Amino acid sequence: MRNILTTISSHKIKFSFGILIIALLVFLSWPISTPVFDKSYSTVLFDKKDELLGVKLAEDEIWRFPVIDSIPRRFETALLTYEDAYFYQHPGINPVAIFKALVENIQQRKVVRGGSTLSMQLARMADGNQARTIPQKIKEIGMALRYEWHFSKEEILNLYVSHAPFGSNIEGLSAASWRYFGRESSELSWGEAATLAVLPNQPSMIYPGRNTQSLERKRNQLLAKLMQEGYFDSTTFRLAKSEKIPQGQYIFPKQTQHLLHELQTKNAGEIMKSTLDRHLQERIREMADAYSQNLKTNEIHNAAVLVMDWRTEEVVAYVGNVATGDDHQQDVDIIQARRSPGSLLKPFLYAHAVDKGVISPQQMLPDIPLFYEGFSPKNFDHNYYGAVKADQALARSLNIPFVTLLKDYGYEAFYHELKKMGFYSMNQTPLHYGLSMILGGADISLWEIASMYVKLARSINSHQKSKAEISLLKSDKSEIGKHPVSAGAAWLTLKAMKGLARPGEETGWEQFGSAQNIAWKTGTSFGFRDAWAVGINQQYTVAVWTGNADGEGRPGLIGVRTAAPLLFQILKLLNGGEEDFPMPVREMKTKDFCVETGYLAGEHCNSQSKYYVNMPPKMLEICPYHQQIFVTNSGEKRVNSNCYPVSKMKSENYLLLPPAQARYYKKYNADFKEAPEWLSACLQNRENPIEMVYPRHSTSILIPMELEGEIGSAIFEAAHQNSEATVFWYLDDQYLGKTKGTHQMEINSNREGKHKLYLADSEGEYLSFTFEVVANGAS
Repeated sequence: MRNILTTISSHKIKFSFGILIIALLVFLSWPISTPVFDKSYSTVLFDKKDELLGVKLAEDEIWRFPVIDSIPRRFETALLTYEDAYFYQHPGINPVAIFKALVENIQQRKVVRGGSTLSMQLARMADGNQARTIPQKIKEIGMALRYEWHFSKEEILNLYVSHAPFGSNIEGLSAASWRYFGRESSELSWGEAATLAVLPNQPSMIYPGRNTQSLERKRNQLLAKLMQEGYFDSTTFRLAKSEKIPQGQYIFPKQTQHLLHELQTKNAGEIMKSTLDRHLQERIREMADAYSQNLKTNEIHNAAVLVMDWRTEEVVAYVGNVATGDDHQQDVDIIQARRSPGSLLKPFLYAHAVDKGVISPQQMLPDIPLFYEGFSPKNFDHNYYGAVKADQALARSLNIPFVTLLKDYGYEAFYHELKKMGFYSMNQTPLHYGLSMILGGADISLWEIASMYVKLARSINSHQKSKAEISLLKSDKSEIGKHPVSAGAAWLTLKAMKGLARPGEETGWEQFGSAQNIAWKTGTSFGFRDAWAVGINQQYTVAVWTGNADGEGRPGLIGVRTAAPLLFQILKLLNGGEEDFPMPVREMKTKDFCVETGYLAGEHCNSQSKYYVNMPPKMLEICPYHQQIFVTNSGEKRVNSNCYPVSKMKSENYLLLPPAQARYYKKYNADFKEAPEWLSACLQNRENPIEMVYPRHSTSILIPMELEGEIGSAIFEAAHQNSEATVFWYLDDQYLGKTKGTHQMEINSNREGKHKLYLADSEGEYLSFTFEVVANGAS
């Protein structure tokens, strides 16, 4: 019977032990909630060389960097020596240490010694640092055992080191290393590593800036122990002891606060390596701050600078605003704000028009009073030059020639080209912007502007692949994009942009052998609210904005005056060398052009020259303005065979500009020779080749009112004897546009009363037509 009872008792013990083992295994293997810490982390930004650019506090106002992947050897050695020498040997608890702590705590009748391993300390931190009681200690032991079951020793150590308190509002080794010593933890000396290793033990009592003497004593004791255990020699010990304890905290850089805020929307709580260069960022920020002080006398308070390396398509400097105080919205990131770009889109229209053969760089564009659907643009200087070559119109940023060019190119087509390039801020329909988009009628951001000028610069090498998006972080992966225009069109555009007169001390730059070749453009928004300048040298694209973040306009807030000087200061710092932009010779060819008009040379052009154009030249026209006319023997009067003896006539080639263009052109071109007037006898028998189709005669025209209360429009139609003739339309001395083949024009008079319509062809023939607009059936 006794043997039976003994056997039963033995089985019960084994069974109970088995149940205990199973329960323990279930307890240990039961899944742990991850992540272990439900905490937010600081957003950290480094430059391309791993230099710190800026840090944002975690949501709970703690400096807490994201979990690190590895721990520097010096700090790990110092920490384990001080806190848990048997970390790699024990299973999460150290029975000897716990027994010693238990005895001492019983003797003192209070908790004076923890006996906790790093695994147990990790459990305590993850549980919210609860009060030190025996039940809490048991709970921490259980969690420590489970951590050891689920994680490797390296993972446990990384979790601990990344969340341990280091005094003040600092958690984690990375944050502590930067906050106290201003460097990566991998660069810490033995003295610095030992200083940080003793902090988690009493983080609220001692840390740099508080109880420094106690901190130094603990550090030196740890250093002595490390020397005794053979981690370094006595010389290293003396040097480490002599290191001063920091008296406060290192102030994190604040040069990229706007960029950090922008990145935090997508990358909050991450460590990011950017493409920026810290030294350039700091220098350019200083330059922008200093320069903006000069603008404050005119109540201009804000400025922004964006620098991109167009060769690598990476951002190297990002100054979202200058230090101007809270009263002037210094926290607004101007780089991401949508503003009116003024004339900054003109180079892109020029490039696309050249690329498609709509114009050649030297081709004449009309510069006369223009009126189209209620839109009547003016040049900045309020002058009209009659006709201006396209490259000069770009260099001088004349408005009227580019509005005319946009009308000929098609504002819808140009709108879609801009969208393909990356102007995503243009979120309205093409009709919403209309022709005004070329003069700043479409708000876009400095980021978009700089990015598109980078793409323009990269287009000069068609063999280089281009990114779809500019890189801001080293981790950015962008799809391969397309060049917006051909290499030839891009090169011709940059060449034209080099012709813009530079400000101040940059005047006459061509005379200096060391001068940079810079293609640049300015922009000024309506109401003098935004002043822009963008420049491209052999490596960088620099975009500058000056103005007021609240949109207040100021007299004198003009691109060439307030933005360009800062642009050239920065370009001088970023010296791109003296080389010119390389011509893509294989993708260009020479053609014979009319010197005066810039059209392909025709048989009647007086002077011809060879110019480079992108290949193939596609739609380029033969000069329509040079015509052969017949004059009297003296050359004083124009004649034809119907009114003058053929034997006495002689032929001459003349530049026959439309009358309105000729009127302004001759004021600025003293060598312009107008065609002689017709001989009176010829005027009597001359048949006008231009005829009105609708309306047929001078008449009153009823035009209905629009819903907005404005007078609507009507379609006028004319005919020309020559089916290939180009007809130029003018309303009240303002240019409307030109037609070829079918001569129809939408007339929007914008007011009731009498108006004068004037039509002319390229041979000097014209038709004058008077009509009266009557709205709402009034008579």
